[in-house]
Amino acid sequence: MKATNIALASVVCGSMFLSGCAHRLGDFTVASTKNIDVKSTEHRVDESERLVDRDTAHIIIFFPTGIPNMKEAMDNVIEQRPGAVGLSNVTVKRGGFWIPFIYGQDYFEIEGNPIYEVK
Repeated sequence: MKATNIALASVVCGSMFLSGCAHRLGDFTVASTKNIDVKSTEHRVDESERLVDRDTAHIIIFFPTGIPNMKEAMDNVIEQRPGAVGLSNVTVKRGGFWIPFIYGQDYFEIEGNPIYEVK
């Protein structure tokens, strides 16, 4: 019985320490960190492809190695496809996890369909 209680307490503590969370910050019809000429060019949205990327900062012991940046996450997603200038149907999330006294992550995650300029 004592071993069962110890195992149960270990599982409960372990699940509390290994938990993380993510929060949806917003949804956008169109978003970009690049210069887009919306008046003189036409644009095409590739709805068949959904791109996702993050900007992550690590936490080692108690010390963060940086602060995640939403612009960097957006740039990472847009730059996955050459010629893309923005994203459509965008979702922005903020999340992270922390294993106390060991390691953790804090991040921004951007997801969307690429927008291309039609020449």
